Amino acid sequence: MCFDNIQSYADQVPAFQESSENDSIFLKAMQTNYNFQYEHQPYVRALAARYNFSPKDLKTAEDVYNVPPIFVETMKYHRFLSIPEDEIAMSLTSSGTGGQKTQAIFDAQGLARIQTISTRIFKDAGFCSDLPAGYLMFSYAREEAQEIGTSWSDEQLMGCAPVREARWLLRKGNKGHFDFHPEQAARYLVELAEKGPIRMLGFPAFIFQTLEEMDRRGMTAKVHPDSFVIAGGGWKNHAGTPMTQTSFSAELERRLGFSRTNVRDLYGMVEHGIPYCSCPEGHHHVPTFARIAVRHPVTLKRLDHGKEGLLQLISPWNVAQPNCSVLSTDLVRVKAGCPCGIPGEYIASIRRGGNKKHKGCAISAQEILDRIRSTREKG
Repeated sequence: MCFDNIQSYADQVPAFQESSENDSIFLKAMQTNYNFQYEHQPYVRALAARYNFSPKDLKTAEDVYNVPPIFVETMKYHRFLSIPEDEIAMSLTSSGTGGQKTQAIFDAQGLARIQTISTRIFKDAGFCSDLPAGYLMFSYAREEAQEIGTSWSDEQLMGCAPVREARWLLRKGNKGHFDFHPEQAARYLVELAEKGPIRMLGFPAFIFQTLEEMDRRGMTAKVHPDSFVIAGGGWKNHAGTPMTQTSFSAELERRLGFSRTNVRDLYGMVEHGIPYCSCPEGHHHVPTFARIAVRHPVTLKRLDHGKEGLLQLISPWNVAQPNCSVLSTDLVRVKAGCPCGIPGEYIASIRRGGNKKHKGCAISAQEILDRIRSTREKG
């Protein structure tokens, strides 16, 4: 099957725009993808019948919101593979430590598309610089976490500035699970800050733990003005207490001299693939490569801006699985007209929904920090 419409969609510039031309390109890509999934996936056909929907109902830009979404929890139990096994180029999983994990699958063309899309989004969101930087990766070491989605995503973010050197801080210990050593992270931070710009990527909780460790040891550092933080995976400190991007950036400014405008966040999920970058206002903006809707948790009725509900994520870039429309367990509010000047909609607030047993990357990371705290208390 020809996927030229999907490739045209992936090649769009800039990453944030609103136009009838963009709507038309997005619609054509969705039509192509959904037709393909409808032909190859019995579950997609059953879901369409349940909602009295069919590919012929995709006629206008507004119709893309009506594509019946697959619940992300369902993807933890089914691969939903739409391509031959020998065409799989890469598989990624969600990074929770317990229960079922989603397996995201890409063919070679899909992998190239999402890399092109992500690079464009990062650049247009203001994440990039030409100055080489020392990277502190508060994430799962890439060579030890080849299939973990957050590790792969953080590696992609290393393309935002030339790599002077890089230190991955979550590595497997003797017992086979990932460990984090705050004293090592604190030492690396001071060393890298003395050499030029640094970039800290990954879980905010580990970054906060490193700041606390520096205070405990009487260590100080002042970062280069071009230094940058891209956090992701849940806004909590080392004790599991919720934080905001505003409070976190204030701490980094006070302790290390980071510019608050250079402390950003990244929201996304392996089931969807598109990154949602925060602006200096702390809002996660919807790029031209995606559409989102807020759904009532019970009726699934589409809700207006400002009202909280389940997040529906729509994007046609991947044909390897039928995830062009997915429904998450996250509760969000969506608005438009951000003061930062980026056009279009943005996610104004995010809360984790669902049962506690549905472990995501933030919960997995918190378990590592809980082990550290428990060990120190016993010591």
